[in-house]
Amino acid sequence: MGAGRLLTNEDIRLYYQSIFDQCDRDHDGFVSLEELTAFIKTTEQVPSSAPLTPIIVNNYERFDQNHDNRLDFEEFVEMITNDTFLKDFTNLGNRYVKFLVVPVCRTKRITKVQLQRMHTITGMYENEVKFKATDIGMIMLSLIQIILFYTSFKDQLVFKHDKRQQVWRYVTYMFTHNSQFHLFENVAIQLLVGLPLEMVHSWRVLIIYSAGILGGALFQSVIYPYEDLAGGSPGVYSILTAHIATVIMNWREMSQPVVQLIIFGTFSVFDTIYNYITIRNSDEISYISHLGGAVCGLLVGVNILRNLRETNAEKIIWWICIVLYFGIMSTFIGLELRLNLSKGAQPTR
Repeated sequence: MGAGRLLTNEDIRLYYQSIFDQCDRDHDGFVSLEELTAFIKTTEQVPSSAPLTPIIVNNYERFDQNHDNRLDFEEFVEMITNDTFLKDFTNLGNRYVKFLVVPVCRTKRITKVQLQRMHTITGMYENEVKFKATDIGMIMLSLIQIILFYTSFKDQLVFKHDKRQQVWRYVTYMFTHNSQFHLFENVAIQLLVGLPLEMVHSWRVLIIYSAGILGGALFQSVIYPYEDLAGGSPGVYSILTAHIATVIMNWREMSQPVVQLIIFGTFSVFDTIYNYITIRNSDEISYISHLGGAVCGLLVGVNILRNLRETNAEKIIWWICIVLYFGIMSTFIGLELRLNLSKGAQPTR
């Protein structure tokens, strides 16, 4: 999965297919004039009242060669790779069309193409980083945590080892923090790392955060059954390792994947595995819950974050991660249920 690999004809076909699928909103295998108009206006970032419609109609009619008022895949590719079309729609060309191709013959079979110039798709991931009005999950989560820190609800939300039957505490402890430093440290990472991740992957980031919170609580409760837990740190570590997951699954589409993997990987490993091995849990910091959140963030991230162009190797990684996740979670949930039923459990430290 090394960056910079030259593209094959199959790479090009798959890449154009992904663009075609984005435009084909009703998934009927054809692009209508309405679908093309919506796609271009979204990409060009212009008001719907802008005078683009005549230009779109003109381009559409030029490439609808059988005049059936819809573009099939070959007609669509021929249109978006045409010089006139690219000049008319600059943003679309800059964002999507990364290759220059010429047909081998006039039968318009996209499987028969020659490369006029070879390019990679590095940077495709960064083109997806774009704030949308719906990308407010990390912002709202941080605001709720700040508000609840200054209220008296902590006792009802924090995870307490002697109140395991109140199952909401396995998740709601993420809204409680022991100090202002603890709170604002987590909020800063949530916004600096989680928000950019949310700009690409939307609602999936909150699911990963919640999975990390649940995993952190289970790791803590099973391994240190007589200790309480507060704070959103396991969720924070889950979005840190989720960033590792998106680097792995979008390796060729991302700029500087090696650098990003080293930065996030080194920090995550050092601050979870290394600290837990050398320090264990302390009265102030639950390193085992950090580790649980990190593990869940990585495994769930691989499974639900957007993969811009899936390869066979990534499909194998996906299956490995989903089996590992359900195996680990089933084991810890089983141990936790056994612990809850046990009357004579002894502390591990």
